[in-house]
Amino acid sequence: MLTYEQLISLLIESLEEQDIPIAHTQELLDVHSLGRNLRITCLPPNLDTNGVWMQPPLRAVITVNWTAELTVASLHGQPIIDVIHKIVNEQMSSIQPLSTLLLEVTYFLPLSDEERQAADIELLAARVVDLFIDQPNVEDNLEISGLLRAQGRQASILAHLTATRLFPVEQLNVDSVAETIDTLCNELREMLPRLANVFQAAKIDNDRGLDPQFYLRPPTA
Repeated sequence: MLTYEQLISLLIESLEEQDIPIAHTQELLDVHSLGRNLRITCLPPNLDTNGVWMQPPLRAVITVNWTAELTVASLHGQPIIDVIHKIVNEQMSSIQPLSTLLLEVTYFLPLSDEERQAADIELLAARVVDLFIDQPNVEDNLEISGLLRAQGRQASILAHLTATRLFPVEQLNVDSVAETIDTLCNELREMLPRLANVFQAAKIDNDRGLDPQFYLRPPTA
């Protein structure tokens, strides 16, 4: 079974090999449970970074939540997890095996001033679905979320719009992980330019560009 470090190395290497721009990585450790969380922010290719962005540009954030149980499973195998389940609670066997891992991708979609003011989530959601229509399992695996914001008696504006996809890793072995990562990267390579053509952040004229974000490989990758 693959360890956390091996899985992250495969993911980072695949993104780099497919020329998917990585803008930022953040790795967190839960000091109580010893679970790990990694976020990788990817940008569309050939992004114009001139000018000041009133909103962040379109980006996709890959999230990997690695629980402490997965570390145990990767080191000792699934049988030890089954033993723990049996000892703790006989009903644990009805729960999905802990070796199953979900890689989550959330697309943050910038909005024009007109789209923010119109605050028509249903219209924008339908547009997003149309863009994802040729991707697998769209009907069951695409969550679109919007955040309306209002101040006092002012009309509501649409502050945020995101689309989330899940990529399950059924087994922590090289073949299963590589297949899932390949599917994820293929979607990013296809969808980031497609979404960037439709959702573009508003700019104002200025000499400054995007705030610099330094991409550093996670120390464990």
